Amino acid sequence: MQHRLLFILLLGIGLLAGCQQTPAASSVGLVPPVVAPELFTAVPLPTSPPASATPLPATLTPIPSPTPVTPTAVPPTPTPYYTGPLSPACGQLLPILPDHTTPQTATLTPNAAALTSVQNRIPQTAVAAWEYILAHPENVGLAAYRVGNEANGVYLNADVQMPLASVVKLLPLVAYAEAVSVGELNPAAPVSVEALDAYFLPGYDLRAHNRALTELRENGQLSDELTQLRLDDVPRMMVRYSSNAAADYLHLLLGQERIEATAVSLGLSRQTAPCTWLGQFMAMGNHTRSGSDATAVQGFMRDGAAYGREASQLADAYINDPAFRAAERAWHQQTRRPTVETQRLFSHALNAHGSPQEYAALMARIAQNGLSNPESSFLARKYLEWPMVFADNQELFSNLGYKNGSLPGILTTAYYAYPKGEVMPIVVILFFHDLPQSTYRQWRDTLTHDEFARWLLYDPAAIAAVRAVIR
Repeated sequence: MQHRLLFILLLGIGLLAGCQQTPAASSVGLVPPVVAPELFTAVPLPTSPPASATPLPATLTPIPSPTPVTPTAVPPTPTPYYTGPLSPACGQLLPILPDHTTPQTATLTPNAAALTSVQNRIPQTAVAAWEYILAHPENVGLAAYRVGNEANGVYLNADVQMPLASVVKLLPLVAYAEAVSVGELNPAAPVSVEALDAYFLPGYDLRAHNRALTELRENGQLSDELTQLRLDDVPRMMVRYSSNAAADYLHLLLGQERIEATAVSLGLSRQTAPCTWLGQFMAMGNHTRSGSDATAVQGFMRDGAAYGREASQLADAYINDPAFRAAERAWHQQTRRPTVETQRLFSHALNAHGSPQEYAALMARIAQNGLSNPESSFLARKYLEWPMVFADNQELFSNLGYKNGSLPGILTTAYYAYPKGEVMPIVVILFFHDLPQSTYRQWRDTLTHDEFARWLLYDPAAIAAVRAVIR
């Protein structure tokens, strides 16, 4: 019996369609200052890994407790479309542009016996992904292993920088968990729906943000009279539903330099600077641009610093200026820009990049409670392990953590899992890029790439079988 993940929650950019909503011209702001924060007490996860699990290696550097930072870069110079307060540009500590994108493996020459072994084991739902890997290994990044047995894992272009899509939301998740654990943020602080709406660009997240709000309403946490949620709900919206608005809210609440410093402290040496999703989408095309979107994107590809400034300023304008926000929403409702070609060009070059190997190490670290303290580890895992509500996962795993992502031509998956009865987790990172648009759209619905990653988690012989093919 094949086990399927019973959800489709992928971040993506689609062609602009009629899913826009009327903009609200309202004042917005971050979470109010918290006085005497009341931290909740971390308790063991209901499905925590066995106590006998081997601790992290002694060489692993703990994440330092976050401290307030002072931006080191000069804010961008205002342009006529916006003259309000400016956030630091993305690219404070990390490079904007990737410089290690050449594939290590561009062709595979497996022997017949190894191929037959995989064909005899792989579920039918994952076959299309496997066939694509064999035909186009240059467009695939894979790192999969049982922690403690990394030498016998399977790796394909594992050190190459690749676009992360929403897998990069692991960074604000970790930064948030660390900030809560040391009392900087109060998870019970109120966040109004109106405030979150200022971070929402309709039509750019496959309705992820709306689905997240719908669930809160169905659970009685929101209503016409009850219009505030808790800060604690925002990372859940970001991880489970991949809400870009929730991600940007946390990103700017914590600050650009904090997000980048988190990546540095986690040892992500291949990481490029993550900009806000609002900034990314409007850098592709926005109502203030009179020239070619593709030409502008190509300019950003030559000058990453200019892109970092522009993305930051566009996001600030959208969030803080209701008139700009209304004009931007109306423009997206009326035009088909940016084109799919421009979206693909931008996403493959300027979306935050990272390597499969380093993200596998990050998932292993989280799975083994390796953040700076027990509470931050508990928080990160609490959000990532939401798929354990499904019976199929409960049959197979004692714990399962997950984050995925989707942008035009890009599908990414990050997993850790403790198979039932096992004391060491398995991690699987699987990145696809430059997928044909028809393949991308089909897989976004069928999740064949996710089925392949999940097979490596639950079949104890799968990693060895794939390793025999990919060497």
